[in-house]
Amino acid sequence: MRNLALSVVILAAATPASAEDIPPKARKLAEHGREMHKRGEYERAITAFKEAYVIAPSPGILFNLAQSYRLQGNCDDAALMYRRFLATDPSAAARTVAEEHLATVERCVQKRALNIPLDDSMAYLKVPPPPGPEKVIAIDKRDIERPSEIKKEVGIGLTIGGGVALLTAAYFGIRSYQASRDVESAYERGLKWPEIKSIAERGENAERAAKIFGIGGGLAVVGGVTLWVLGRRDERAGQLAVTPTAKGSGAQVSYAWSF
Repeated sequence: MRNLALSVVILAAATPASAEDIPPKARKLAEHGREMHKRGEYERAITAFKEAYVIAPSPGILFNLAQSYRLQGNCDDAALMYRRFLATDPSAAARTVAEEHLATVERCVQKRALNIPLDDSMAYLKVPPPPGPEKVIAIDKRDIERPSEIKKEVGIGLTIGGGVALLTAAYFGIRSYQASRDVESAYERGLKWPEIKSIAERGENAERAAKIFGIGGGLAVVGGVTLWVLGRRDERAGQLAVTPTAKGSGAQVSYAWSF
């Protein structure tokens, strides 16, 4: 899938000059907007973000407004907000994401103007805006995939499995050591090799199993921790919100910036 990674790039929080410069009221409004955004109440999110922007203009709020307009199905205003955000000269990663979303909503504007159905690269979800009938909105399928969550979940699973394997390796290591002690004791008692052979073989099998589980468990733990760290890094600055749609028709996926 083209540029899949760009759809889940996690962006650093955009703020005014410093976090201390943000008035408490603006911070509260922005937090309320983000909460409404995550719940899929985009009209209320837009109202809160607008009020916050009047008090404390921020590129991050422009981006949040663009996201809310896009997921609300308002392609025209979403395009305007993405352009205003891009005019603030954001980072390269932020610019890439915003430009991709801008291209999406611009196609939406053009095709609606020509009464052309949207293409198959978009996913369509029904969202019932209260009050009023259901309306169809379009969101990019790339927003639905959550690589950071997958990385973390797989990482946790690998780490747990690796830990179990290491415990198993320790168990066989103890058995191998005990078998070697039994062999020494048998020789001291004057037993011959035919009588000791089974004990020695038991120790060798235990030692072999300890090595296999030890190496596999170690690799699994390292790989699991690495995946978890990568997933954590991906989600650290941005917030990915998944909002179930009405009647179980699907889910909306988006992210919004905070101060």
